[in-house]
Amino acid sequence: MKILKYAVTVSLVFFLTAVGVIYAAQNARIKSADVEWTFVGADQEKLLIDVIKSAKSTLDIAIYSLTDPEIVAAIKEAKKRGVNVRIITDKTQAAGKAQTEALKLLGSAGIPIKLNIHSGLMHIKITIADKKVGTTGSFNYSKAASESNDEILMAVRNPDVAKNFAAQFDKMWNDAKRFKSAEYKIAQSTTTNVAQGSVTYANCAEVKAAGKAPLHKGDPGYSSKLDRDGDGLACET
Repeated sequence: MKILKYAVTVSLVFFLTAVGVIYAAQNARIKSADVEWTFVGADQEKLLIDVIKSAKSTLDIAIYSLTDPEIVAAIKEAKKRGVNVRIITDKTQAAGKAQTEALKLLGSAGIPIKLNIHSGLMHIKITIADKKVGTTGSFNYSKAASESNDEILMAVRNPDVAKNFAAQFDKMWNDAKRFKSAEYKIAQSTTTNVAQGSVTYANCAEVKAAGKAPLHKGDPGYSSKLDRDGDGLACET
């Protein structure tokens, strides 16, 4: 579905409250904004990735579900090019296998991650790039959301909105009673019975064809050539 893009001239009101708690009066009213949105199909993923790729200095993400490999790769790439990235996600979702693996990739790239420790859900779904662009909507960062579910993703290119989103993110990030840091790292392989040099792969296509992807550092066949981003995990996407 084609992404819809408009300059909205009517008043828009954004209500920014964390689930189960209202930090402060976080209602913001604006009169105009450059807005893009999409409802179903891969355009949602593309719109989000375009916002992530646009980040030059900061990228703050509060998201309930984070498992889509392409979105994870875009976030890692932002960190690699020097963007200061922070992630807040939900503790129940983070306990699932797919999200745990995604968070390990991001944590191993040096991205700090926090989880909610309160009884409710961390159900906000926002990404803020450089405090200039903010995304919101029902869209989770998963393949199901971009390919199967009925969802909406909206990107608002307005500094007032983005700064309001960023203020809410900062309050959550700094609230030690409700959020805590979580350590996610890719475990080093303990394989010792096969010499690493005894298996070689020319490229990731060969690794995947052999059913060995992803390769952890220390696995037979792992090489820095295959681990293009140097995070200790090769051929992960």
